[in-house]
Amino acid sequence: MQKNILFFKLKVIHSKEDLENFVKSCDEINFIPTMGNLHDGHLNLVRESRKFDGSSLVSIYVNPLQFAPNEDLATYPRSLEADIKKLELLSCDAVFCPKNDFSSDAPRLIANPILAQKLCGISRPHFFDGVISILSYFFRLISPKNVFFGLKDYQQFLIVKDFLLKSNMKITIHGVSTERETNGLAMSSRNNLLSTHERDIAKNLYITLCDLSKNIRNDTIDNLKNNSIKKLNSLGFDVDYLCFCNSTSLEEVSKFEHNILVALAAKLGSVRLIDNIIIK
Repeated sequence: MQKNILFFKLKVIHSKEDLENFVKSCDEINFIPTMGNLHDGHLNLVRESRKFDGSSLVSIYVNPLQFAPNEDLATYPRSLEADIKKLELLSCDAVFCPKNDFSSDAPRLIANPILAQKLCGISRPHFFDGVISILSYFFRLISPKNVFFGLKDYQQFLIVKDFLLKSNMKITIHGVSTERETNGLAMSSRNNLLSTHERDIAKNLYITLCDLSKNIRNDTIDNLKNNSIKKLNSLGFDVDYLCFCNSTSLEEVSKFEHNILVALAAKLGSVRLIDNIIIK
């Protein structure tokens, strides 16, 4: 149900105490966890949340638990003032942007290794444990009715869905389609770290995925995979993985089947990019 946007004012929350007071004032909460530097992909999550009864709450928190010592925590793009203005225009009800790091308050949890020790979890073994630890902490603080995630981070979506199911939290998770730039590049806060030239090269990730979708019935998966990796590396990428997986279990497949997830991660310069498509 769409809400009346007249006389709207976004509530900006910085402390845990103010967050608890906001939660108490709401009948239901639709929660969108982010790390900020908001783009249209994030804003689509907010728009989707506005279709549901209740209050829309965005969190902006750059979670240190999901960064390894050699990763880009210090350089991760931050734009809080601009983010708040974007949320005001969407009539989001509140944004939680804590001023202090409270990651030490969050109990350390282990993401389901069956899902987490694949794809991004191979080169970033710390990552999904850090995600789940902070999200669980947020979920218990906020008790949302609905939570919204972009499907660009498809593995993360599956892991959070699995966690919610096994923890018996009464939270419904919603996956929202990937938002893309005009050249096809999946929107990501890290895109801001790309040069103009790199951004033009980066479009080849999605082009590759689309080509694989067209050709998967005409060649072996091994050939398609090897040729695509060679081509991407020749364009300047350093490919981390290109995997053809079952879209539910993330188990790799060696021949075509319905609902294959084709997932791709690669570095371009110092920037790590991910993308995926599902082939029906």
